[in-house]
Parts: sequence; structure tokens; C-alpha cells
Amino acid sequence: MKKRNYYKDLDFIRLLSCIAVLLYHLNILKGGFLAVCIFFVLTGYLSCVSAFKKEKFSIIEYYKDKFLHIYLPLLLVVFISIVSVDFLTSVNWLNLKPETTSVIFGYNNFWQLCANLDYFTRHVSSPFMHFWYMGILLQFELVFPILFILLKKIGDKLHKSIPCLILSILSIGLTIYFYLSSIQDNVMFTYYNTFTRLFSILFGVTVAFIYEYYKKYNLKILNKKIFNRIIFYSYIIVLIILFIFIDSKSKYFAIAMIITSIITCRLINYGTNNNLEHENKINKTIKFFANISYEIYLVQYPVIFIFQNISMKNFYLKNSLIIIITILISYLINFSIKYKKEKNNKIKYKKIKILLLIILLSISSYGVYKYLISKDYTKEAEKLKEELARNEELMKQKQIEYEKKLKEDTEAWEQVLNDLNTGEEKIKEVVKNLHVIGIGDSVILDAIPNLYKYFPNGYFDAKQSRTDYEADEIIAELKKKNMLGEPIVFGLGTNGQCGIRCQREIVKMCGNRKIFWINVTNDYEVHVNKTIKQLTEEFNNVYLIDWETISKGHKDYFIYDGVHLRKKGQQAYADAIYESIYNVYLEEYRQKKEEIINKHNEEQKTKINFYGNDLLLNVLDYIENDFSESKFEIDDNFNNIYKRLKEQKEKNILPDNLIFVFSNIKDKDINKILELLSDYNLFFVISSDKKININNGEIINIYNDINNNNYFMFDKKHLTKDGNIYLSNIIKNLVKDK
Repeated sequence: MKKRNYYKDLDFIRLLSCIAVLLYHLNILKGGFLAVCIFFVLTGYLSCVSAFKKEKFSIIEYYKDKFLHIYLPLLLVVFISIVSVDFLTSVNWLNLKPETTSVIFGYNNFWQLCANLDYFTRHVSSPFMHFWYMGILLQFELVFPILFILLKKIGDKLHKSIPCLILSILSIGLTIYFYLSSIQDNVMFTYYNTFTRLFSILFGVTVAFIYEYYKKYNLKILNKKIFNRIIFYSYIIVLIILFIFIDSKSKYFAIAMIITSIITCRLINYGTNNNLEHENKINKTIKFFANISYEIYLVQYPVIFIFQNISMKNFYLKNSLIIIITILISYLINFSIKYKKEKNNKIKYKKIKILLLIILLSISSYGVYKYLISKDYTKEAEKLKEELARNEELMKQKQIEYEKKLKEDTEAWEQVLNDLNTGEEKIKEVVKNLHVIGIGDSVILDAIPNLYKYFPNGYFDAKQSRTDYEADEIIAELKKKNMLGEPIVFGLGTNGQCGIRCQREIVKMCGNRKIFWINVTNDYEVHVNKTIKQLTEEFNNVYLIDWETISKGHKDYFIYDGVHLRKKGQQAYADAIYESIYNVYLEEYRQKKEEIINKHNEEQKTKINFYGNDLLLNVLDYIENDFSESKFEIDDNFNNIYKRLKEQKEKNILPDNLIFVFSNIKDKDINKILELLSDYNLFFVISSDKKININNGEIINIYNDINNNNYFMFDKKHLTKDGNIYLSNIIKNLVKDK
């Protein structure tokens, strides 16, 4: 028998691709997804080359071989994964039935398209996210034998160039289709769709046909080892650069995939011109990992999924364990299934293989059982999706209404503040237009011209030698004539007074009007200032104009008697009356202004903002009428919620009361909120099977109550109608109690 050639470079390419994909899935190598193109090209090439090597190609034998080497490992990984995930009680795998079915029957790529799953998300939502590739691979392997037989017959009977030309045209056409789809369609449609990804596989098939039909025409330069190695590793470096710098959001996303596929074709060409006759330890290591690269691809995502649901903070330890466990399981599956017919294959290894296979099949059998008894929640999920979509529309409508109302309220309040500030500026004008009543003796009479300048609308009645005995008659007469305005200024006391009782009666006759009473400078003779001060203490509407203190040390204000006023004193006297009245009216206005602002602030404090994920969205329909003026921020991504909270805090538009309604919120996320909003009233209503403790704030974990009352829907995340009513009552009572 002719010794089979071994091409180390092809195994090196497989190993490089395997590492790139694994590192991509571990969020380490952002462009590692490009290596899938390499797998596709190699699949097309190797399937075609192995078919050419058969003396008589058999479709049945081909399917049998693919079942043992591709489909059986896939089934083992699928059903063992189901068993493994079943032990994770915190994980509710909603899509187990339909997703597993799509993997088994080879249409997972189309299923993921319909389910709107995003392969480029940084969160692993399923252990089978990477099996879109298996869908395309199984579809290709199903039709390849027929395609191969048809093309080979054309080449054998007509001309060898015809199948090569057909494949080249198809490859180019599908490449153009792939590129146009990448710039016109959804990214995931381009990435998952069999017909957009087929170009890479056909590249490999085309290379295989050309290689088999025209290998004797290979350029002699390819056989020059030094040149061969330089070109080969130059291409490898280009691939590594693409893996490092091109991510899924790059505008060169599609071009990079096409370039990767073309480079792989060239690597195959150079690699197959480097036949290895002797293996060393490095080559054996490369061969070992290349041989289990397929199993590594199958196993890695389920392992990553399981570790994602295990709390492990050390990034390096976590990823190291994922890699080690992935390699170990991959080897065990490969070892148990792939049997080499070698003379030195010892009986004990056969027994180990059989025992291991029995163990794996037994575990898989339980996975098959779990798959068969699991329920397909597709219809319920669609119904929930529609309900959440309605709630989302309701939320958007409420957000628009809130934004509009907030804008209107803000503008109205700004106008109020503007009016208040303008009003304060206009107090002088208000005071000037007051209908001041002035009743006094000769001191006021001295300042009459000055007082009328300040109060042109005033009414002043002053007389020499007048005491407050006459004040009641003047007030009565003015009231009779309906002329008693406000405020009332009394300048009586220089000539004595009628006593505190009499003065009380005078104040009472004035009603609730503001009264300004001027004390005197010669109190050591008349002793009236004490009783005037007593009046101001007894009556809230009586204010003292302390002329005694104001004029102290100003001899230039008075004539020889120290009582009556010179011109400078007249002005100072009028100033004292005006300033006293102005300050009282200004203070009164400021108090009213402060009351209005305080009232507005208190109203703002009673408002409530809601933040949450689907748990809040689900209950929105049950609480929106009770919180019609509240703001609702709903997002499954906590970081988005936190970002908006920071922005709203910086803009100072957050009310004092904030309610957070989350399912499965993490301790660190709650603590981030508590740290950011330490000056606010925070209430957390959560549904989590984890016990969460916080130092400040109030938290209500409704998980146990809801779980015990069967309020959860099929996904163990959203609530039934009864569950939502229960949750809405908790929220309403929480607010009511506060």
C-alpha cells in the first residue's frame, strides 16, 4: 500500500484557526471569528480531496464516514451539554427544545436567524450559539457527494477544465453575493445564511479540483523550500493581523472574510507542497491538537456557557480552566469515537475506548430523555413577545408624555421664577404707588414734602402738638369715607401718648393693615418708646421705625430743640419711613417667593422615577395609571440604566424617590446605584434567587413569594397576570408607606 502523505502545514492551519476561534469566544481575540472562513475552505478542500482518493466513490460510505466523524461527536456534545446545563438550577434554557432540534436536523443557522440571535454579542445566551456553523457544514455535507459525482463526471467525460471553470464562476458569483449582502442586509443574515457563506466552502472545493486535475503543472518555484516557507508564513502573519485588528463592527468586516478565504486557498497550495516524512515532538503536538480541533470547536461554547453561570472573578484562572476542560473533554470524545486500525493497537486501549464510549452514550441518553420531555415554548414566547412589545409601546408613549409634561412644567416653573425675580425688582415701584396713610404730629409735618416725593399716592394728616388721643377719630373718619389705605404710618409720641390700652384700640381699628409706628428722639421727656415697642411685640402687623437709633449722633438733623427737623433731617426722616416700608414689603415678597419655591420643591420630592428591566416592563400595564406622572426607564442592559442615572443626576433632574425593579440584579450593580445616589430615597424590588444584602437603602426580594405561588411564566423570568398583580400591589404599597 502506498504510504499516505502527511502535510504538517494543513494541521498547523487547523490549529491556528482553532486557537483563534477559541480566543474569540473567550473575548480575547476580537477578530477570531474570521478563522471560521478557514474552516469552511479546509472543509471544502479536504472533503473533495478525500473523495478523489477513493478508487470508487460511494455516497453511502461518504455519509457513513461523516456520521462517525462529524455527526456522532456533535450528538454527544449536544446531549451531554443538556445534561450539564440541567445541573445549573439558576439557568432556565427556554429554547432547549427548538434549538436542539435545529442542531440535530442541521438548520441551526436559519433557526438563529429567525430567533434574532446575535453571534457577536459578548454574552453567551446559549451553549449552542456556535452551532450555526454546524448547520451550514451539515447542509454542505448532505449535498456534496451529489455535487462531486456530477462535477467529476463532467470532468472525466468532457474536459477537466469544465468543473474547474464552473466552480470558479460559482465561487466568484457567491463572493459578490456575500459582499453585496454585507452592505445591504442585516449583518447576522450575512453571517448565518448558508448561501452567503457558501463561497468559502466552494473556494476549497475549487482548489481541490484544480489541484487534482492540474497538480503536475504546479510551479516549480513552490517546491523551493525557502521561498515556500517565506510565502507561507507571510500569509500566516497577515491572518494574525486580521484576527487582531478586524472586529465584527469594522467596515472591512466582509472584505476581511473574503481575504481570509483567499489566503487560506494560497496556504493550502503552499502547504501541500511541504510533505512531511519525519515527525518531531513539535509536529506531533501540532498533529495532536489538529486532530481534536473539531471536537474543541464543538465543546468550547458549552464549557464557556457553564462557566459564565459560575461565579468566578479571576479572569485568568477562569479562562485557563475553560481551555483545559475544553481540551480534556474534546480528547475524550475523539479518543472514544475514532478508532485507528494499527497492528500495535493494544487490547487494553480498545477496552478503555469502549468503556469511555459507553459512559458518554449513557450520559447522552439522559440528555436525549431531557430533550424529549422538554416543552417547546415558541408559541408562548411569541405571545409574551407581543405583550412586551405592547408594553414597550406603552412605555415609549408614557416617556413622550413625561418628556412633554416635564418640558411644560419646567418652562412654566422658569416663567414663575422669572416673574418672581421680576416682581422683586418691581417692589420699589409697588411701594411708590402705595396708598400710604400718614397720621402724625409736627415732626411728620416737617417732612411732608419729602414724603410725598416717596409716596405720591399717599394721604398725610399731620398737626402741631397732636397726640395719639386724636388718632382714633381720624381713622374712623377715613374708614367712613372709605379712604383708609395701607400701610398706615403713625408719627405720634413727641407730645405724649394716650397709653398702651388706647394704642391697642387704635391698632385694632386699623384691622389687618400694616402699621408703621415711629418712635421719638426725646423719649427721656415723654417715655413713649417702650410702649411703642411693646405694640410691635404684641401685634404681627405693627412694625417699628426706630428713628431714635437712626438719628442718634446726627445733630445736623435737628434744630435747637433736638426734635424738629432741618432739611437734612427731613430727608433722613422720610428715608427712614420709606426704607422701613420697602424692607417689610420686600421681605414679605421674599417669604412668598420662598414658599412658592419650597412648595414646588416638595412637589418634586413626591415624584417617582422607575428604573428596571423586563420585570418592570412586564408589570408596566398594571401600575402606569397609578404613576401616570412618573418616568419609566427600562433596559435589559444595566450599564445603560446606570449611564442615564449619572446623566440625570448631573442635570439635577432626579426626584428624591427612585424605585428599581429588576430580576436577577447583581450585588455590585445595586452597590453602584447606592454609591451614586446616596442622597436619594432608593427602593429596590427584585426577583432573584440570590440572597442580596445592602448597607443602606430598602430592598424587597419577591423571588420566594412569587416562586411559591407559581406566579412565574414558562421562562421563569416574566410573570403571569396574577404575578404582575401581586408585584404591582407591592410597588403601590411601598410608595404608600413612604
